[in-house]
Amino acid sequence: MTFAGIKIKRNIKLQAFVVFIVLLFLFKIFSPSSDSFPLNILNEILVIASTIFLILYFIDLLKTKRINPLSLVMNVGIVSAIIFFLISFSNTIINGLFSNVNERVNNPDLVFGIITFIYALIILAALSYIFLAFKEFFYLNKKQNANTYFNTMVVFIILSAFTAFLKNNHDLSFIKNTFFIVSVLLIIINSLKISWIAFVVKREKLIILFLSIVIAILFAVNLINNSDKEIHHQILMQFSPALNQFFSIIMIYGITYFTILFFTTLFHMPTAEAFDRKAQEVSSFQYFSKLIIQVLDFSELTETITDIGMKVCEAHAAWIVLTEDDNMKIIANKNIGYVSAEKLTDEIFEKNIEKYDKTFILKLERFQGAMQPNDNYSYAAVSPLKAYNTLRGYLVVVKKENFIFDEEDKNAINTFSDYASVAMENSRLLEESIEKERLEKELDVAREIQRKIIPAENPEFDKLEISSAFIPAFEVGGDYYDYFDIGPNKLAFVIADVSGKGISAAFIMAEIKGIFESLTKTIDSPREILIKANQILQRTLDRKSFVSAAYGIIDFEEEKLKLARAGHCPILLLRNGLAENLRPSGLGLGLDFGSRFAETLDEVVLNLQENDTIVLYTDGISEAKNSKDEDFGDFQFQKILLENTNKSADDITNSVLKEISLFSSNNHQHDDITLVILKWKPKIKKDGEEEWQNLTPLLKNKAK
Repeated sequence: MTFAGIKIKRNIKLQAFVVFIVLLFLFKIFSPSSDSFPLNILNEILVIASTIFLILYFIDLLKTKRINPLSLVMNVGIVSAIIFFLISFSNTIINGLFSNVNERVNNPDLVFGIITFIYALIILAALSYIFLAFKEFFYLNKKQNANTYFNTMVVFIILSAFTAFLKNNHDLSFIKNTFFIVSVLLIIINSLKISWIAFVVKREKLIILFLSIVIAILFAVNLINNSDKEIHHQILMQFSPALNQFFSIIMIYGITYFTILFFTTLFHMPTAEAFDRKAQEVSSFQYFSKLIIQVLDFSELTETITDIGMKVCEAHAAWIVLTEDDNMKIIANKNIGYVSAEKLTDEIFEKNIEKYDKTFILKLERFQGAMQPNDNYSYAAVSPLKAYNTLRGYLVVVKKENFIFDEEDKNAINTFSDYASVAMENSRLLEESIEKERLEKELDVAREIQRKIIPAENPEFDKLEISSAFIPAFEVGGDYYDYFDIGPNKLAFVIADVSGKGISAAFIMAEIKGIFESLTKTIDSPREILIKANQILQRTLDRKSFVSAAYGIIDFEEEKLKLARAGHCPILLLRNGLAENLRPSGLGLGLDFGSRFAETLDEVVLNLQENDTIVLYTDGISEAKNSKDEDFGDFQFQKILLENTNKSADDITNSVLKEISLFSSNNHQHDDITLVILKWKPKIKKDGEEEWQNLTPLLKNKAK
């Protein structure tokens, strides 16, 4: 049923209670006291109906609340104390209120009727709550369906209350007495079925032991007071024999229940400590079951392990020994100093961290010299922390003085350490997963940066074929190449490799792109551009970082190539079936920010000839590895280039990549592969005169 449906039902019962109370009030006010049999029956029906609907309303009201036995016992005690006050001082209360208004009204009987009605209504509400509490006690922690026992008792209580007005009828009084006796017998039988006390901890049992005596006495005093005519002139009896009978039955119920509760609790006291311990173990295991799923921060988790580990076996101190590379590391020490824990650990394991493969109990008498004066520990329980058949460490718990670890302690700590091992392993795996995810995000950012600064396509010229390839490795590197349009007859190009990997290399590469783009517009010398770039990078590169680069300018009109190299791989020139390594001297960018960089940097000029092929590359090609961890090498690289030198630039590139892929097919790529091939086109003969087709080079589709 939905919450809205429950609320509607609750309101209906409350409205029914209000209706019957109003009818009862009107009946009491306008109907004089009479010995009329029909009127007596009507009076009892209204009282009983009001009581039933009030109890039903209370049941719905408390249905969604969590029942705590100790709180319920205390509430019953408070309500019974209120009843004691009302019964004991009923004359004073009612006569005091009546005397204050008696002289001010014309109809004092009406005032007295209203006051007694309110008084009886308060008693009715208190009795209803106590009855509801007994119902909750009856069903609390019941494992079997006991509805029949309780409902039978309720029926006889109602019949006993309804027939209470037959008390003065000697011919029919046996009916009332029969129902009353049966009700009391059922109360005794049902009170014997107390099952919830076994699930209460020792501290609460002690409180209940005291409260049950006090409350039983209160119920007995209330029952006696209600039977004393001189105290309140039997106000309840005059108001309604049914209410008076209900009062007596509830008081008898209270005396019986709390007397039996006292002895039941007393009998459970010897086992209370054992139950508390088992409850603590179960609670700890449940908590760790959640930890296995949720997985906390590792340091917080280990602190929780030692804290609960102490509670599981009632130890005085605990710590965790992590075993890493045959070394022992003390963490999460609880109630013991680090120095004491370290000394005890050394003595317990005797430098052999693989000594214990299962939970072991150890007497610490011979270790007294290793401990601080306040650390008078007598026994230690050492339990391995294993996950997936791998030993991660040990959980050590210790007890002081003459407290020992019994077999039950050993089993508990052994089971607990299994849970703790899984929780620690999950936490470790989670940290690794988070770190891996962080690195993946970093690599994604670096890849995106690299993708944006690498040319999307090659420029097109009539005199020059350009082909390029860039294959990033799983780890993001710092490879970079680019082209720059510096005039109608010139093309500048650059290739570079930033040391290191990851997002830092990608950011340096992005900055280098900006530096070369800005310098190319103002400087026409590769050597001067590299010198200026090195000066600018002084503000960016740290001592551990450097950049290798090769920068060149092709002059289409003069058919020349100017080239400078800053510590980069050699530039290969394929001409007339031979491969020549162009190695103009120069240090890598960032290796020296003084005059030495400029002094060692050379610039060469090359006159281009027909079918000249210039090859620029990074060390990802020559250092590609096969399954035997052998390098692809410069010789193999040059051999493939020479075998395909007569082909187009794109065909040469494809041949190189194919051979590298076949060579390293059984090994992962550990570095970026960058290849740029520039091939000078042949001349076209026309009418015995040499001329270039479309003399003016057009830089098309500039890379964005």
